[in-house]
Amino acid sequence: MTATLSIGELAERTGVPTSALRYYDELGLVRPAEREAGRRRYAESAVKDVGVLLFFQEIGFTLSEIGRFLTGEQTGRQEMIDGKLAELTEQQRRIEAARAALEHGRECPASDPLKCPRFWSIIEERQRGLSLAESHERAHHPKTS
Repeated sequence: MTATLSIGELAERTGVPTSALRYYDELGLVRPAEREAGRRRYAESAVKDVGVLLFFQEIGFTLSEIGRFLTGEQTGRQEMIDGKLAELTEQQRRIEAARAALEHGRECPASDPLKCPRFWSIIEERQRGLSLAESHERAHHPKTS
């Protein structure tokens, strides 16, 4: 008989709480190899399985996406990768615009961001439906006709 790990041992080896491991089981992401007296027993390979989940979470995948990725076809995986890259690119654009806005707020010539005309022009442009990046760009680089 191959040695198996209890849920506590798997938690200790992976740094993942037992509650999360139970949830992974409910989602079908990391299943116990067997149950012994009603207790989950995991194959040694579960350590790697949990590592894969943690990696995918760290790079931005949801548990649902991870499940689809792991059970999908290779072509579907490539589409998921492309989609996640597009999401991250958009997230990076938003972060860069937020960083620029905060840096301006820290060094604003108006001394108070709420008294800054650029701040209010950004708010007005956002209310007109422009993105933060577009609003920020217009406030700092207005087009002259």
